[in-house]
Parts: sequence; C-alpha cells; structure tokens
Amino acid sequence: MFGRKPKIQIDMIVPTSKMSLKASCIKACGNDIEAATKLYEFFAKDLTNLPDFDVVPPNAFQQAKDFIASTFAWIDGNQDKLVGYYNIFQQLRGGQPLPILPQSGTPPTDVPPIPNK
Repeated sequence: MFGRKPKIQIDMIVPTSKMSLKASCIKACGNDIEAATKLYEFFAKDLTNLPDFDVVPPNAFQQAKDFIASTFAWIDGNQDKLVGYYNIFQQLRGGQPLPILPQSGTPPTDVPPIPNK
C-alpha cells in the first residue's frame, strides 16, 4: 500500500532440496512468482549441491536394523577386549576365565581330523 514493497518472510524458507526451496520461496513471497524466482536464484547460486527432492528419512524398522547391525559389528570388532573384561571379573569372583578365541583362519590344535568313509 502506498508504493511499499511487500515484505518477504525469510524465516519460511527451507533449503533442504531444490523442490522445497522453490515451494518455500513462493510461500515466503506471498505467491508472487517473479519475486519467488528472483529469491530462488539468489539462494540457489550459492547452494550448488542441493538434491532435487528431500531425502526420505528411514522408518523405525530400518533405524532398528541399522542400530542392531552396527552393535553386532562393534561387538565383533571388540570381542577380545570384551572377553578380557569378562575374564577380569571372573578372576575377581574366583571363577573360571574364558579362553581367548583364536583368530579366524587358524585351525584349532586339539580337534582330530575327519575320518574318511
């Protein structure tokens, strides 16, 4: 009104992808396509590696699956440390410690060969 430019609401802009940036520029400019195009080009020139669309967040099942896989990978990688801690507690209690497991690829020494039939 009276020659004033409409105010652009910058807090509405969501630059997570090209599509969301376009939609939020249109919304921030009050559906003025020309102003939204200028605003989009202003932001997009600095953000060269934006994805085209927003990435879908993983669902609860995928998050649980990833967590369990990473937990088992951590246990597998730190198995010798965990056995060492267990043996320390067993020795403090006076129990029998676990033997340290041989590395995979080395055959156990006390197993007899498989007989041929």
